[in-house]
Amino acid sequence: MSRTSVEGPLFVSRGILATACFVLWILNFYLAFEAGNKTGAAPWHALATGLDLLGLAVAVRASDAATPRGRLANLRATWLVLAVASACCAALATVQETGLALIGANALLSAVAVLLVSHLWNLRGFVTLTLAIAAVNTALHAVTPGADPRTTSNILFLSLLPGVVGTLSVLFRRDALQRKGASGLSGRLDALTQAINAKTSVRELELAVTKTQIDELFAKVAHAPSLSLDPATAREARELAGHLRQLLLQEWSDNWLAEALELEGLGHNVIVAQPTDVVEGLPESSRPAILAATMLMAMGATLRGAHRGDATPRPGAAHRIHFFAEKSGQDGARLTWRIGGVRKNRLSPLLWTELDSLGLGKAHNDREGCSIVVETAGWRR
Repeated sequence: MSRTSVEGPLFVSRGILATACFVLWILNFYLAFEAGNKTGAAPWHALATGLDLLGLAVAVRASDAATPRGRLANLRATWLVLAVASACCAALATVQETGLALIGANALLSAVAVLLVSHLWNLRGFVTLTLAIAAVNTALHAVTPGADPRTTSNILFLSLLPGVVGTLSVLFRRDALQRKGASGLSGRLDALTQAINAKTSVRELELAVTKTQIDELFAKVAHAPSLSLDPATAREARELAGHLRQLLLQEWSDNWLAEALELEGLGHNVIVAQPTDVVEGLPESSRPAILAATMLMAMGATLRGAHRGDATPRPGAAHRIHFFAEKSGQDGARLTWRIGGVRKNRLSPLLWTELDSLGLGKAHNDREGCSIVVETAGWRR
């Protein structure tokens, strides 16, 4: 359930990344042209810049939101092959006077292009690809004639710098989004608590009024001159009995989670499994996190399912959430969410923070969607 597995877009602006890569390619082209003029026309110079340009085109394609998700892995693999081939060509074209600068510029271009290639990937994949490119660039430079340890360390620094900056930007932006989302969710939960309390107060008032009416009816019957009831009194007794029965059924059939989701307009997306006494027995301290996690699943499944190009699940099972709560051990609970038609890496990163506050969780995908199970440590009231 790590946030590093949540897929992009990772970075704020794809256009800025593409522009930076193109500017670096122009620098590469200039250095290769200068090196060719000084040492003679070598095919490795042209081949390196040509591979860089082709790799840049692949990177732009891999960062395009319109590209089918199923093709992204092949595009990333293609870019990696082109980047390694370009680095090898740059190393073969190297001479001590001009080639080292060409390798440095090539390493910087490939390191920045990793951001563009990984724009629609996840943080773990981005970091892995960054380390792979840095290792290739550094190793090629280390075996290049005329290289020295200081220059090799500079190549390693140039290869890792964009990755470090990109990783920090993703982490900072996600933390900011999580703080903003947590703040907004906290406000919604507060408003929801007030609405539930207001609804509960209305029910209690209705029960109190009904009890008063029943007491008045009993008093009327007790002071009646005969045991047989007149039709008006009998009709009033039947109406009061039906109303009381309806109020009691509502009181016993609902639970706090179902009521909260209904007030948020998400009741049709989430099915809270019976028996409700287990849900009602969940501790007060864990209820906000359970409600927040369920709301994030319901909203995340709806929003992401609306714009994804994945295959549509079976009718009736698309983006429905089933919630099960059962006792586990002496004072623990096992909470299970079954989400239809949505993969776990499509859910909000804020969801995992809420689940981590509840206890040890596990998530796995299957053909129909995903399941999330959380084992709580204990029921603390």
